Amino acid sequence: MPASRSRAVRGDLRADTRASLVRAGVESVLERGWTASGVETVLRSIGVPKGSFYYYFASKDEFGYAILDSYQQFFLKRLDRCFGPMQSLAEQMKQFLAESIEGMRRYRWRRGCLVGALGQELGALHDGFRERLDRSLAEWEDRLAVALRGAISRGEVAPSLDVARTARGFWAAWEGAVLRARLARSAQPLEAVVADFLYLIHTQGELHAVQSTLAREEP
Repeated sequence: MPASRSRAVRGDLRADTRASLVRAGVESVLERGWTASGVETVLRSIGVPKGSFYYYFASKDEFGYAILDSYQQFFLKRLDRCFGPMQSLAEQMKQFLAESIEGMRRYRWRRGCLVGALGQELGALHDGFRERLDRSLAEWEDRLAVALRGAISRGEVAPSLDVARTARGFWAAWEGAVLRARLARSAQPLEAVVADFLYLIHTQGELHAVQSTLAREEP
C-alpha cells in the first residue's frame, strides 16, 4: 500500500474512532450526567484502550466541548427540519413535540437534553462550558424566533408579539418540562408546555385583535 494511501487510511480510522468516542460520550452524559461519565467508562464502551484517549483529545474538557458541539449540530438540524417554512406554527410545534416524545420513549425516559443536563452541573464545569451552553440556547432561541416571524408573516400570530421574549420563555419552560418528563416517565409535561405555548400565542393574538378594534372605534 502506498505511503500516502496508508496515511489516509490511518487518518480515516482516527476520525472514525474520534466520532465513536463523541457518540458514546453524548449517550453517557445524557443518561448519567457529566460528572458521573468517566472517561474510562466511555472508552471501555467502544473498546478503545485507556492510554489512547489523549491521542484523540487534549483533555477531558476538550472531549466535553466535542460532545456539546456534536449534540448542538444534531439539535439545530432537527429544529431546521421541524420548523419548516411551509408548515403552520402549530404543525411545526406538533412535529417537534412528536420527535421529542419518540426520542425520550425510545430510551425509556433515561435521556433528556444534553444542554439541560450540563447546565445543571455548572459548578463542576469549566467556564468554557458555560459560554458554550449559553450560546447553544441563544441559537435555539434564534431558530424559534425565525419560525415565529414566519407565523406573523402568514397571519397566524399577532404582529405585536415579542418574538425574542416568547422564544426565550419557551426554551426555559421546555427545559423544565424535559426534566419533569424524565422524573414522571411521561410525555404529559412535554405536551403541556407546547399546549401552553400555543395557547399563549393565540390568546395574545385575540387580545391584539380586540385592542385594534377598540382603537378603530374610538371617536
